[in-house]
Amino acid sequence: MPLEDFEVEILSGKYKFVVGEETKIPRWLARILEKKGKIKIKNETDVKDIIGRLPYYIVRESEGAGIEIEPDLYIRAKEYLEKLENANAKERIKQALMQFVRIRLPKVLRRAITPAPAKDVLLWEDVLVMLIKKIHERWIKALFETDFSTINEKLQ
Repeated sequence: MPLEDFEVEILSGKYKFVVGEETKIPRWLARILEKKGKIKIKNETDVKDIIGRLPYYIVRESEGAGIEIEPDLYIRAKEYLEKLENANAKERIKQALMQFVRIRLPKVLRRAITPAPAKDVLLWEDVLVMLIKKIHERWIKALFETDFSTINEKLQ
């Protein structure tokens, strides 16, 4: 909920905020605006609940079950880890996140090499998808532009 009237323009578009009117915006933008005191996020899931669901997400993802996961899981987990003082808890959460990432990686890779837009990737995974797509495109381009006969001569 906006606490004042204002507008924000980002690459994906322009958002107009009016006091008292709910507006759907990307969660990452909402977090930034909330930190600046411009809005109050409505009904946000407690990060401890998200961390507590990690084992469930790991099991369900490894089974290939289509489950809904908070799109900003990585970002929120990182913010939580930065504030957490208990080293043992921090390490356990990091290990669980690494296991989750390993399980999600094949899905991310599939999304990166298919022409369809990546729909079910989480925030931060979308960055990886974009990087993989760029590398894949460069690799394909190099395949057709490289003179392999000169490479063979250089290797001998």
